[in-house]
Amino acid sequence: MQKLDLMNVKFIVRKNRETGGLVPIQMQITLEGVRLFFSTGQKIELDYWDVRSGRAVGKSQKIKVINEYLDKMRVDAYKAFNEMKSLGKDVTPEDLRSKLSGKDEIKLKKLLEVCDIFNSNAEKLIGIEIGKITWGRYHAFRNRIADFIKLKYKTDDIYLNQLKYSFMVEYEFYIKTEVKIQQNTMSKYLKYVKRIMDFAVNNEWVEKNVFQGYKCPVKEAKREYLTAAELDRIMTKEFTIDRLIEVRDIFVFCCHTGYAYKDAAMLTPEHIGTGINGKKWIYTSRQKTENVANVPLLDIALDILEKYQDHPACVKANKLLPMKSNQKLNSYLKEIADICEIKKPLTTHIARHTFATTVLLANGVSMEATSKMLGHSSIKTTQIYGKIVESRVGDEMDMLSDKLAAKKDDTLRKAKY
Repeated sequence: MQKLDLMNVKFIVRKNRETGGLVPIQMQITLEGVRLFFSTGQKIELDYWDVRSGRAVGKSQKIKVINEYLDKMRVDAYKAFNEMKSLGKDVTPEDLRSKLSGKDEIKLKKLLEVCDIFNSNAEKLIGIEIGKITWGRYHAFRNRIADFIKLKYKTDDIYLNQLKYSFMVEYEFYIKTEVKIQQNTMSKYLKYVKRIMDFAVNNEWVEKNVFQGYKCPVKEAKREYLTAAELDRIMTKEFTIDRLIEVRDIFVFCCHTGYAYKDAAMLTPEHIGTGINGKKWIYTSRQKTENVANVPLLDIALDILEKYQDHPACVKANKLLPMKSNQKLNSYLKEIADICEIKKPLTTHIARHTFATTVLLANGVSMEATSKMLGHSSIKTTQIYGKIVESRVGDEMDMLSDKLAAKKDDTLRKAKY
């Protein structure tokens, strides 16, 4: 006679449900002579299934993943059974089905499924905690993971409890060798995966973030900027072509306000106001982060705005500046760089860096005030510019040291004769 407290677990395939050459794998539990069937969510080709052992056979990564997942389901089933028995009650098939079905609903979350939930929630936070650009990147991050899973595991998604630390190691290698993106962008892709796993842990879809200790190093980017002499060369250069004059003025304006292209393109007369110091300010927020970026208008910037207040393009569009597309602006800035004999890659964004370094920090403006005007989320971002200024001070002091040493040698030589 069968003991009522014994349970048997095995895995079977449903040959009559074959689709596309694949058959579904089910977990079969026998308790009190009653058979219970649970979907595993896994499918396999019949040639790779061993009926006797109830396991997938083969050495591929996909076979390994399937068996690991089946083993996990078996352990969860016995764990649930033993937990119910420990309460001193008879375990009925109905009770076991109820408990396992509830556990199945929680545990069987897949990585891309969680990405989609996370991204959907993030969309509702646009304008509250994140910007549209950041939200758009989440979709790119999610799709890159999908490409990797399809290439590596030959499947459309992977369960959270199948993930191991090695997943991130292999994913980083994939991004480096197949996608070939630069280090800092790659770091964002990796951080997104960690964020998704934290999200899953918080929602109790997985017990822990197996990628918690994974490092996503960021390489400090080189931030080009114009020196005071280079900026002055552009400002004082006589141009005869209207489009170059306008582009030069827009660039100089950005050099004295710190606005990136998208922020400058959105400026209207309504953004101008009077500050606490009685002078004109621009009151706005950055398009990228939506952080407040209020900037007092220096005389140079104010003169440029007054110059274009009656410009037909500005009046028609209700804008402060006669903006072109970013592509055209950067193209014309290359012409200006050639004319002014500036070797640096002159772009609209170099103006923002110039404002931070040459206009503000190099002239004694505090790091805190600079951070506020740039609209940075963290002062750590602003401190990068501080390092640049320190580096320049160091270079100039080295030059001074060389000059003094040469002067000393010349003095000693004269004294000798």
